[in-house]
Amino acid sequence: MSAPVRRSDDIVEQLRSALGAGVHPPGTMAYGNALAKVFFPEAARRRPKCVVVPRTVDDVAGVMRAATAAGARVTVRGGGLSSNCVADDAVMLDLSEFLHAARPDGDRVVAGGGATMATMLEVLAPAGGAVPIGVVGHAGLGMATRGGIGHLTRSLGLTVDHLAGVELVLPSGDVVHLSERSSGEEGDLWWAVRGAAPSVGVVTSAVFRTHEIGSVRVDRAVVGLDALATYFRVAPELPRGITMSAVLGYTALSPDEPVLFLYTACSSRHESAIRLARSATSRVAAGSASPPLHRSETSGPYPAGLPEFAIPGADGVEPDPVELPRPGEGPRGSFFGKAAFTGPTLDAVVAETLAERIRTAPTKACRIDFQHTGGALADVDDTATAFWGRTSEWSIPVNAIWDDAAADETCRTWARETAQAVAAHTVGVYNVELRPGLPETATETQAAYGSNLARLRTLQHRYDAMAVLAPLHG
Repeated sequence: MSAPVRRSDDIVEQLRSALGAGVHPPGTMAYGNALAKVFFPEAARRRPKCVVVPRTVDDVAGVMRAATAAGARVTVRGGGLSSNCVADDAVMLDLSEFLHAARPDGDRVVAGGGATMATMLEVLAPAGGAVPIGVVGHAGLGMATRGGIGHLTRSLGLTVDHLAGVELVLPSGDVVHLSERSSGEEGDLWWAVRGAAPSVGVVTSAVFRTHEIGSVRVDRAVVGLDALATYFRVAPELPRGITMSAVLGYTALSPDEPVLFLYTACSSRHESAIRLARSATSRVAAGSASPPLHRSETSGPYPAGLPEFAIPGADGVEPDPVELPRPGEGPRGSFFGKAAFTGPTLDAVVAETLAERIRTAPTKACRIDFQHTGGALADVDDTATAFWGRTSEWSIPVNAIWDDAAADETCRTWARETAQAVAAHTVGVYNVELRPGLPETATETQAAYGSNLARLRTLQHRYDAMAVLAPLHG
């Protein structure tokens, strides 16, 4: 007896009938190239039913109508930085080919659904405008609508806090335009897209408020791990205009012992603030029994003129910038990450534990980041938007990175256990790091959305009863 045919089994042919050459099934060059350009290796190795490259918003609406009717899953590839932009047996909607433009509009900027933050900032640069983004420009609207933590979070807030409007395609295929003026059911959607947009629809265009940010001064130092406890004391004392982020990791400056890398960014132009930032870096460096392995200070326009958020190499050589992969580049390694929000209560006990965690990392590519938050992040209430974690002082991404497939379990275990080292201080989980299908997914989803989760799940059921988009577990 043959297996029953599911409605989603013929979704590829349905889409090809509607969109023609914009639908790429497995085995085609366009399908392979689209996956090869996805940043996370694990995501790039997945096998979607097909890749759809829409040219217009109407195309996106048609895909969503067809997928909902067929009960087929859809994932969205915007900037290509998310590990969740591809899923096995789902339709991958690739907005990056034709819906990637950005344009200034007075004191705002309009970005297509496939635009990256770098593209958006490039069109603003001639007039001196900018939007605070994360620490790399490759992220797209998925990141921008779910958070966006970077060097200006303490002074200006998240990227999502600058969202002024979106064009959103619902799973039904209906297109809605949302903004601060939205009310009723559209007001509910406006609440949801600011922190959880991928759970309720496909953002095909977004409008952001801009700022004149100008030059940012960055003071970097590579010091011993014994300064970590001092870092935990000093960073929360800083004013909003100064962000002191850090990395625990390895560098050729110290081949056998991991280091603490300090990245102090001062967005204020006042000389007193610059002196305070410099003094704070020196105070943390003095917490180590050994002198700094490297210290450098520079300034430049935000963000293109700033150094990478990565540890310098031997003789202070600048690290290579993060690049997106290209088709044909060959085998890639693996990545597994966690990201907890913690309060300002990290102490010497946590410092000792985390120092030991990085010393026992399974590869020297592994790192533990401390992205400094606080300040303006808390100006918005946790329940005012879907984003949760406003009381945090740090976002702490734990990144396990490896090449040998035999190390999969060891590296994943290391990341999970390292994240648990700050569990007592955790006030949330950064939702961009949620991964479906893991034993911890439900618990982390609850932590990522807190008391907002029930409202989000109600909205998702209202607009996506067929679970075409990623369901909210928990």
